[in-house]
Amino acid sequence: MKKLMPYMFFTIFFVQHIVAQNEDGVVAFQLPVRNGLRFNKFNINPTFSFVREQNKYISITNKREWVGFTDAPQTYLFSYNGRFKENIGAGVSLFQQNYGVMTTFGGVLNMAYNAVISRNQNLTFGINLGAYSSGLNEGNVVINFDDPSLQNIQSNTVISINPGINYGTTFLDFGVSLNNIVAYNFTTSKMLEDNPEQSIQGHIMYTGYMDSRGFFDESKFTAFARTELKKETTVVSGIVMLTVPKGIWGQVGYNTLYGASGGIGFNITNTIAVEYNYEKAIGDLASFGSSHELTLAYKFKDNNRFLYSGDDDEEALLKSNKRKSSSSNRKPKAKTAAQIEAERAKRIEAAAQRKAEAEAKAEQRRIAAAKAKEEAEAKRLELEAQQKRKVEQTSKAEQERLAAEAKSKAEAEAEAKRLAQERAEAEAAAAKAEQERLAAEAKSKAEAEAEAKRLAQERAEAEAAAAKAEQERLAAEAKSKAEAEAEAKRLAQERAEAEAAAAKAEQERLAAEAKSKAEAEAEAKRLAQERAEAEAAAAKA
Repeated sequence: MKKLMPYMFFTIFFVQHIVAQNEDGVVAFQLPVRNGLRFNKFNINPTFSFVREQNKYISITNKREWVGFTDAPQTYLFSYNGRFKENIGAGVSLFQQNYGVMTTFGGVLNMAYNAVISRNQNLTFGINLGAYSSGLNEGNVVINFDDPSLQNIQSNTVISINPGINYGTTFLDFGVSLNNIVAYNFTTSKMLEDNPEQSIQGHIMYTGYMDSRGFFDESKFTAFARTELKKETTVVSGIVMLTVPKGIWGQVGYNTLYGASGGIGFNITNTIAVEYNYEKAIGDLASFGSSHELTLAYKFKDNNRFLYSGDDDEEALLKSNKRKSSSSNRKPKAKTAAQIEAERAKRIEAAAQRKAEAEAKAEQRRIAAAKAKEEAEAKRLELEAQQKRKVEQTSKAEQERLAAEAKSKAEAEAEAKRLAQERAEAEAAAAKAEQERLAAEAKSKAEAEAEAKRLAQERAEAEAAAAKAEQERLAAEAKSKAEAEAEAKRLAQERAEAEAAAAKAEQERLAAEAKSKAEAEAEAKRLAQERAEAEAAAAKA
C-alpha cells in the first residue's frame, strides 16, 4: 500500500490539472515558471516585463517536473520580453507542455504600461493574453486494445486573459493579478468551468543593495513573496535572490504546494547567460521526484538609462578584451559588419552541426530500434516454429490438454468481455439515470420557480388591491372631512350673520330708546319752560 500512495497522489494531482471542465482533453493554462526572478518574470505577473527592467531578453527554457515518473510533465518555453520604452514593457512567448499522452502548444502575448506618480512612485498595468491548443498526443499512446476514453478526447483551442497591476516605490513593489480570469474554449464555444488554475494572486517584493567590502559589495538583494487564492486551495510561496556584480546569482525558495527550490546562474559573456533551478517536493509529494529547469538567455543591451529600472553593471566569465580609457578621445573598437556576419555564420554553422549530430543520433537510435525489433520478430517467429514442431510431436492427450487450455482461455476472455460489457451497460444505465435525475431536479426547480413566481404575482396583486382600497378609504375620509369642514364653516357664517343682525337690532333699539328719552326730556323741558313762563306772567300780572 505504501508503494501505491505516491502514484495515487500523482494521479489526483494530474487529474486536477488536466480536467478543467467536463470536456475531455481540456488543460488548464499554467506555465511552471515559479523558481526564478531573472527570466520569464512576466509569466508570474504581467507587469514584470516592465517593473525594474532595463534590457530585453531572448530566453529558451526547459522544465522537467517529477523526473521520478515516466512521461512526467515537461515544458519547453521560448520568450522575448523586456523594456522597450520609458513607459512600455512587452513580451511574447511560445510554449509546449507534455503531460503523459496530453500535449499543449500555444503562446502568450504580454503588454505592460507604466504611469509615473512621482519620482519614486510608479503604477504599472499589465495583461497576458494566452492562446493554446490541447489534445491527445497519439505518438505517446501505447496500448494493445481500443480504449473508448481515449477516443472521446478531442483537440481544444482555449484563450486565457490574465490582467495585473503593480505599485512600486524606491525599494518595494506591491501587486495583484487575476490568473485565468477569462478562459474561453473556442472548440465548444463555452467558458471553462471549475478551472483549477483560476486564482487571485497578490505579491510583495523588496529590492535593495548590500553595502559591504569584498566579493559581495554592491550585490543586489531581492525578496519576493506571493499568495495564490484558488477555489479549493491557497498556495503561498517565496523566493530570495542575491545577484553579485561578478555576474553570478543564486536564489532559494519555497512553495507550499511544490516544495523547496534552489538555483544558480551566471553570465557566460556580457550578453549570454545560463541559469539552472532545482525543485524538490516535500511531504506527500516527495516520492514524485525532483524537478529541473534550465534556461539559456541572450541580453540585448539598451544604451538608454531608464528610470525605475534594475540595470546593474555585471561582469562575465568570459571577459571582453576591450579596455576602458580615461581619455575622452579613445573609443572602444566596434565590430565590423563582416565580423558580425562571420560570427553569425559561425553560430548558424554550429547550430546546423548540432542539428545534424542530433539527427544522426536520432537516425542511429531509429536504426538500432528497427534492428532490435527485427531481431525480436525473428526470435518470436523462431519460437513459434519451435512451439509448432513441439506441438506436432506431442501426443493426442497433450494436444487435447492444450485445446482445453485454449478453450478455457477463450471462455475466460469471453467472460471478461461479457463482464466488461455488463459493466459498460451498467455505467451507461447509471449515467442515464443520473441524467434523468438531473432533468427531474431541473424540472422540479423550474416548477418551484414558476410556483414561487405565481405566488409572488398573487401577493403583488393582493398588495396592489389592498393599497387601492386603502387609497379609496383615505379619499373617502378626506371627502367626509372636507364636507364636515364646509358645513362647520356654513354654520359658523350663519351664526355670525345672526349675531350681527341681533347686534344691529339692539343698536336700533338703543337708538330708538335714546331718541324717545331725548324727546321726552325735550318735552319735559318745554313744559317746564312754559310753566315757568306762565308763573312769571302770573306774577307780573
